[in-house]
Amino acid sequence: MAKVKVITDPEVIKLMLEDTRRKILGLLRNKEMTISQLSEILGKTPQTIYHHIEKLKEAGLVEVKRTEMKGNLVEKYYGRTADAFYINMYLGDEELRYFARSRLKIKLEIFKALGYEFDDDELLNTMDELLKKEHEFKTEISKEIEANEEALKDFSNEDIIHAIEWLAMARMGRDEETLALLKKLGEILKK
Repeated sequence: MAKVKVITDPEVIKLMLEDTRRKILGLLRNKEMTISQLSEILGKTPQTIYHHIEKLKEAGLVEVKRTEMKGNLVEKYYGRTADAFYINMYLGDEELRYFARSRLKIKLEIFKALGYEFDDDELLNTMDELLKKEHEFKTEISKEIEANEEALKDFSNEDIIHAIEWLAMARMGRDEETLALLKKLGEILKK
């Protein structure tokens, strides 16, 4: 299984963001599971889970890891095709951009609840641009990791994900446009 898989197809990203599929991918992060097991945990019919698993299989996100005979039945155990999936919400697809911005709007509500005052549009646009830059850098780094997987086989997924974060911060710190956006963010979000 791959350590990191970079997902750049907007249709696959949308498929991953559907609630039940997202939960299935989360459950399969820790162990291989059958349709029955997933169905029981998620409170959905086996047919519904099977439908979602098939979509995830078609997208290359899950696969049959092993099979076991249970009486006369063959039980398939599904698992992820990568330990970590990296998606970029800023690939030019309007639906994904809308979704990314709507998630940012929630953060604005949190800031307001904490007593910060700001122009919503100015802050939202600044955060959106910063997130776009961050995603660009993380996509580049994730592709590097994907290409050098053999050299990273002894490292944990958690450590690799943290390395992506640190490398992205380092690149952001060298990028003048990002630094200007961070400075603007700092000016907007001060009490």
